[in-house]
Amino acid sequence: MLAMFAALVTGAEDVSTGGAAPAPAQRRRLVLADESRPRLHYWDSADPSACFSIPGERPMWDLKRVGDMKYRAVCKKGFMVFDLRARKVVDEFRHPLLDEVTAVCDMPDGGFVASVNPRTGPDKNKVVLLVRFSADRKPVATYRCEGFFYARSLEWDRDGETLLLSWEKGFARLRLPDAGNVCPVVGDFRQPKGRNLFDVVPLRSGDGYLAGCGYGGGLVHFGPDGKAVSTWFVPEKDGCRSLFYAQPKERPDGHVYMAHWTGHRANDSARGWQVVEFDAEGRIVWHLHAPKRFGSVSGIDVLE
Repeated sequence: MLAMFAALVTGAEDVSTGGAAPAPAQRRRLVLADESRPRLHYWDSADPSACFSIPGERPMWDLKRVGDMKYRAVCKKGFMVFDLRARKVVDEFRHPLLDEVTAVCDMPDGGFVASVNPRTGPDKNKVVLLVRFSADRKPVATYRCEGFFYARSLEWDRDGETLLLSWEKGFARLRLPDAGNVCPVVGDFRQPKGRNLFDVVPLRSGDGYLAGCGYGGGLVHFGPDGKAVSTWFVPEKDGCRSLFYAQPKERPDGHVYMAHWTGHRANDSARGWQVVEFDAEGRIVWHLHAPKRFGSVSGIDVLE
């Protein structure tokens, strides 16, 4: 991967206007979690009539596919499951222990563990809590991630035993404790600049990790040792710029789609592109900019 790049694509479309540029030859079907207008969007570049949105609730973080055309996103005190075929919410869960829940990670036993940022008391801004639930959605344990605060995402690492927790200054590799309530730390990796790393995923190659580095405004490739290898940006040119990089999605061909969050307000989508696509060499080959249709996109999945 390149150490750094800046390339700009032309002919990107705005599907929100009648005067859109011609659609690209390649079809793109995306599922987008919209934090500022809270919605789950289905978007098809080849068939505008097939596009639709399902109302959700904030914050619409941690978009994960949980079945055939079903997606889960966290909301206040819990999560919602969206069925794209039925075009509606088909499952909801709330619990008072999930006050500021940021992510949900499924467990092999059918339960799940959720990352929570304490909002009050002595633990505020000092620890991340992992609340574990059984398969029947009953709380069974609360674990502490000491030394970390302001979590955003929680994913399984490629070994299926280590959890990747993104937090204010980078990401950590953790394990659930065999005894006690403190999670052992396997590694603590800091982002090169900025703060609020939003999401980190293992690279398909096995050669490290890919992260949307929040206000650092970059898509960062970390090596297996947790050191930053390269950073990809949207160049500040012709009104385009990097604001807040949220969830990345790596494709089998090496292309990476980046959810580009641009603010909490409904119309903050006018401040920047909603989605950026990089090729395997870090060049920007496509972007989606439709500020009338979308708000700030925090999560993405690519169907085609």
